[in-house]
Amino acid sequence: MVKMKIVAICGSPRKGNTYKVLETIEENFPLIDFKILMLNELNFEMCKGCYSCVMKGEEKCPLKDDRDMLINEMTKSNGVIFASPVYSHMVSALMKNFFDRFGYLAHRPQFFEKFAMSFTTGAGYGAEHAIQYMDKMAKVFGFEVVPPLDLNIRPGKQSEEAVQNNKSKAIEAFKVFLSRIEKGVRTKPTMNLLVPFHIFKLVSELDSKSFKADYEYYKDKKEYYYDTKISPLRSFIAKRVARKEILG
Repeated sequence: MVKMKIVAICGSPRKGNTYKVLETIEENFPLIDFKILMLNELNFEMCKGCYSCVMKGEEKCPLKDDRDMLINEMTKSNGVIFASPVYSHMVSALMKNFFDRFGYLAHRPQFFEKFAMSFTTGAGYGAEHAIQYMDKMAKVFGFEVVPPLDLNIRPGKQSEEAVQNNKSKAIEAFKVFLSRIEKGVRTKPTMNLLVPFHIFKLVSELDSKSFKADYEYYKDKKEYYYDTKISPLRSFIAKRVARKEILG
């Protein structure tokens, strides 16, 4: 039997609470091929915001570092955990840069066969914003998103009861994650995904020279990123909204 493979992308600048929880998950599921990738330990530079990856293609990114390794690890996995501490009501700078570097995937998503879970640690404030952001980015990248894990870990020494409670929450959340992967059921595309599809497709058709990479990606796609049943009415509304958004 082939082991299920999970990769955890950790945006913590140190091996603190977020990393330790990921370690706990790894220790409690020895039959899972579980890999933790610490962004601060990789050769992973700050996004320059040049837009080359979007307009010309991801291979045109001027930064030659571990980006492609990260893509390969996510591609080989059955599921991805996006893990970040909560800083100032948002994900860490490392995690934000991760999503910036893969911004082209919002235009040309590719992880439709993969599942993702957002995981945050914090002192009780702002986690909802960080989770909402990571969930949204995972969805536009193509992932099927499962319920998140949010752990309240206050600064200072934690009581044994609090430690065990968080450990139990993490294990249960991971079990749900694995169950969803095993079932392999995808939710139907929502209007929040249908409309962007038609927006990006239309823009690439209107300006195929500037958005060459998008044009090549969308030119053979009709109603959605992959073959799925979409009602004529929903398709009509999504196209109309997209045209109004772009053409006015």
